[in-house]
Amino acid sequence: MLKLFFVQSLVILMYAIIWFIVAVFKNRNDVADIAWGGGFVCAAVTAYIFQGINETRAILVLALVITWGMRLMLHIGIRNRGKPEDHRYKAWREEWGSSYLFRSFLQVFLLQGFLLLVISLPVTLAITRSGPPLNVLDGIGFCIWLLGFLFEAIGDFQLLQFKKDPANKGRIMNIGLWRYTRHPNYFGEVTLW
Repeated sequence: MLKLFFVQSLVILMYAIIWFIVAVFKNRNDVADIAWGGGFVCAAVTAYIFQGINETRAILVLALVITWGMRLMLHIGIRNRGKPEDHRYKAWREEWGSSYLFRSFLQVFLLQGFLLLVISLPVTLAITRSGPPLNVLDGIGFCIWLLGFLFEAIGDFQLLQFKKDPANKGRIMNIGLWRYTRHPNYFGEVTLW
C-alpha cells in the first residue's frame, strides 16, 4: 500500500504541475476548481492500474469516481468559460504580490493535491482490497451514490439555467431542488461520497 501511495503521490504531483502551468499560461488560478474532479479520477485510475483487483466492486467504484469526476470537470469548465477569474483567486493574486506564483503553486495546487490524496483513501482501499461478492449493502450504497449524484448534477443544471435568464439577475434561486435546500449541489456531493 505504501508503494501505491507513493505512485499516486507522484501522479497527483504531475497532475498539479500540469494544472499549475495551465493556470500560469491563462493567468487564472480558478482552473484548480476544474482540476479537482479530475484529480480523483487520476488517483482512482492509478490505484486500479497499479494495484487494483479485478472484482466487480473495484470496477464499480472506479466507474463511479470517473463518472462523478468527469461530470464535475465538465460542469465547472463550462460554468467558467468566458468569465473572469473567480474573485477569491484574484484577491489572493493581489494579496500575495511578488510571491504569487510560489504561493499559488504551494497553497492552491499542491495543497489541493494533498487533500485529494487524503480524501480519496477510501476509494483507493475499495479499489485495491478484495472483499465478498456484491451484496445488498452494495446496492444500497449505489442507490445513495446515485441519489447524491443526481442531486448534485440536477442542482448544478438548475442553477446554470437560472443564471442564464437575465430576469433572475440579483435574485436568489428558490425553485427546483433549490427550494428544498440552499445548496443541493453540495448536499449531493456529500451524499454521493
